[in-house]
Amino acid sequence: MAKILQKYIKFTTKELEQYAANPESCVRCVQTDLHLAMGPYGMANFKHALHELLIRTKVGIYDSNVNGIVLGIKNIKVLGQTAALRTDDPTLHLLINADFYVFRPVAGAVLHGVVRHISKHQISVIIYRVFNTTIRFTNKKQNRKEIVMDQEIKFRIKDFNIGSAMPYIEGELLTDEAVQLSKIKKFDENGEVEHTETTVELDALVELIKEETGIEAEEKAKKKKSSKRKQTLPPDTVVEKLKKIKSEPIDI
Repeated sequence: MAKILQKYIKFTTKELEQYAANPESCVRCVQTDLHLAMGPYGMANFKHALHELLIRTKVGIYDSNVNGIVLGIKNIKVLGQTAALRTDDPTLHLLINADFYVFRPVAGAVLHGVVRHISKHQISVIIYRVFNTTIRFTNKKQNRKEIVMDQEIKFRIKDFNIGSAMPYIEGELLTDEAVQLSKIKKFDENGEVEHTETTVELDALVELIKEETGIEAEEKAKKKKSSKRKQTLPPDTVVEKLKKIKSEPIDI
């Protein structure tokens, strides 16, 4: 799986910076120190060997040190002038510092994806050219006929597990109105929701809607009561109507 990911994960520095600058992309730039073990084969061309080793062992793989799947590594620096050695082990132990661009999905985040498979009950969407997301049709109004192959859609992350060999991401298809509401939520680096002033406006709108629906319900109740009163006549009027009916002549 790692080799397949490394084949398709080839982002430019500009793409990685754009992803990291967008708080809703679930991509973070993490600068940290990392221990690395490299064989002596790379001493002839140290920089090239170090770069290839990082791509082969880190890119496209979940790393607990950065808490996410590494999409790219930039600004690599070797800390120290010498490497550590162990007895009867030719491996060079290095300490490096680099910028790791990490994919950290957050439940509730809104992402864009490209449709790659359509079935009766679900669709498969690709994000960042490699990660597969399963989206099930949970709403009866959602019709798979409206979705075509290679279409770019928006979805909300419901559940995920990126720590396994095969990353699992489940999403929920969004309409345009749902996307507008989801933009109210912003996620910080820790994945926590930051509440903005727009949430207060939404709460106020909800209260107004409740008040209006309450008023409409009261008006409907009044109309029902008045209609019932009209239908129920006093007993005197009923008797008088019966007398008139009997006194009128009947043609045979």
